[in-house]
Amino acid sequence: MDEGSKNQQHQVVAIADNANKLEAQKQENEEEEEEEEEEDPLTKALDKLGEGSGFLWMIFFFTMLPPIFAGMHSNTYIFMAEVPRHWCEVGELRAANWTTEQIRRISAVDECRVRDYDYRLLAGMGFEESLVYAREHEAETPMRDCSIGKDAGYYYEPGSTQRYSMVQEWDLVCGDSPKRATTHMALSLGKLLGAGVLGVSSDRYGRRAIYVLGILLFVLFAPVSAYVPWYWAFVALRLLTGVSFSAVQYSALTTLTEAAGNTHRQWMGIAFNCGFASGPIFVAGISYLATSWRQIQAATSLPGLLLLLFMWFMPESPRWLLSQGRRKEARAVLERFHGPIDEPSETSSRAKRKKQQQQQQQQSQSEAMSVDEKVEGPAAASKSGPLNEQIKGLKTIFSHGELAKRACISYFSWMTASLTYYALALNVDNFAVDYYLYAVLLGVTEIPAYLVPSPILLFFGRKQASSALYGVCGALLLLLLGVARTETALVVTASLVARFSLSAAYGIFILYTSEFFPTISRNSALGTSSALAHVGSIVAPFLVDGLGRWAWWGPSTFCGTLALLAAAACLALPETRGRSLANTVEEEIAPGRGRVSFACAADRERAGGSCFGLARIFGKKK
Repeated sequence: MDEGSKNQQHQVVAIADNANKLEAQKQENEEEEEEEEEEDPLTKALDKLGEGSGFLWMIFFFTMLPPIFAGMHSNTYIFMAEVPRHWCEVGELRAANWTTEQIRRISAVDECRVRDYDYRLLAGMGFEESLVYAREHEAETPMRDCSIGKDAGYYYEPGSTQRYSMVQEWDLVCGDSPKRATTHMALSLGKLLGAGVLGVSSDRYGRRAIYVLGILLFVLFAPVSAYVPWYWAFVALRLLTGVSFSAVQYSALTTLTEAAGNTHRQWMGIAFNCGFASGPIFVAGISYLATSWRQIQAATSLPGLLLLLFMWFMPESPRWLLSQGRRKEARAVLERFHGPIDEPSETSSRAKRKKQQQQQQQQSQSEAMSVDEKVEGPAAASKSGPLNEQIKGLKTIFSHGELAKRACISYFSWMTASLTYYALALNVDNFAVDYYLYAVLLGVTEIPAYLVPSPILLFFGRKQASSALYGVCGALLLLLLGVARTETALVVTASLVARFSLSAAYGIFILYTSEFFPTISRNSALGTSSALAHVGSIVAPFLVDGLGRWAWWGPSTFCGTLALLAAAACLALPETRGRSLANTVEEEIAPGRGRVSFACAADRERAGGSCFGLARIFGKKK
């Protein structure tokens, strides 16, 4: 869903209302006639290219491949970390040519413990005599873990997994089973760190610089992780790979958003997210042919060398260059695709003043811009501002009870969405379904989920849509309590529809969050909500392994409960459909603002802004 990254979702929101804070620096000359201000020719050329040009399609092409790699790596875990059937290995009995079944009958308590007999003695006695001995001494013989002892180890049943798993290579079972989940957690943690550090850096050092850095990190660390022999080295490389995904995706999506015009921005944002959703489909195909987890890691990493070509040709965002006053560089980029661009004479003091004002405004807009993203699935998330601005924004939020309430609901809803999104993807073991089919269906059903919010929001308010979709997800997951695990078709259908609803809800809630906070704290709210979403993706593999060991329906029930709580929490938020964005806290929490009924919210826009809504449908005008 991100990570998620993922997220991220269906509508690309450019929030440029900080420009309202700029005071007009007009220096009128009473003797000089007022002239109509001309638009900056470079901005005009950029807007023209953004409505359809070789420049736009090049940017679009260069930003489409990185999300596919992110989607693949976010879903390799279910194939690379399969857990085979296993028991404690008893070297003395194996050396005596005992069969696997004979060893298990004599020694095994369960898959993680063995009876601590003198196995050298038993090996000399033979199986039948040892069986009698074991029955006589079973009660008085202590037990030990498979990992304890001189010849400690595990026996993995051949053919119990589709391929050689990292679990077999590093014995990630029993007491070390949390290490298995850590391999996925490291990727999510890397995305969180990358978003926090490199997301800010792209505003300071440029989109292309962070894009290039992310690609270099990916092509260096992702392929190497397929060959390192040490577990902790692999985990460290996974973390750095996660950092690279945040670097590339944040900068790529921001560049695409700044390059695309109004005609193309929304559908290109959706297409960007669909790249992440296609990841599970590619992984399923690769895994079907692979005989080792290392082959999967290599096959999803080595093609990333193609990104080196993208890195070479990817231009810097002209809009960012303009915001930094680097007009000459912006002009060089634009003229490659637009042709010569004429600018006003630099000798005119009036032209200089206009350019200065335009640069200030563009810089303010660039700093205020926030883009929807799925954090790896919904994975998606918001670009954070500088640290001091984040802290200032958070102080503003939590100094007002109403905004603090909204922040807590937002944090809980984002974390629930991300946690559930990844938990349902990783829960394939507990659902006992075909890995390949499930992975393909994850991708196929997620892509339409990016398209659903737009038509939903034409007819319903943000509060209604968010609450209803979270509620559908929660209800379906709780229904699995009454379904037998063997009812595979029903289990898969319910979980996929639940995940579909969740992805749609997450996409709407990202937009919703940006609307119920004032400008002064909006970016802080989005950034911290995104961080909580990453926390959800970090926790997901541990939740699946921990609760799944207790009951197959444990993870889905836990996530379903959280989703229902999120649905209820949404009802405590104001409806934002059809209202303007507030700049200050005082505007946002003014009496009566945002108190829109369900009936009114459903049809407010079509009613011309007045409150008719569903009441009009039933003939009762409000």
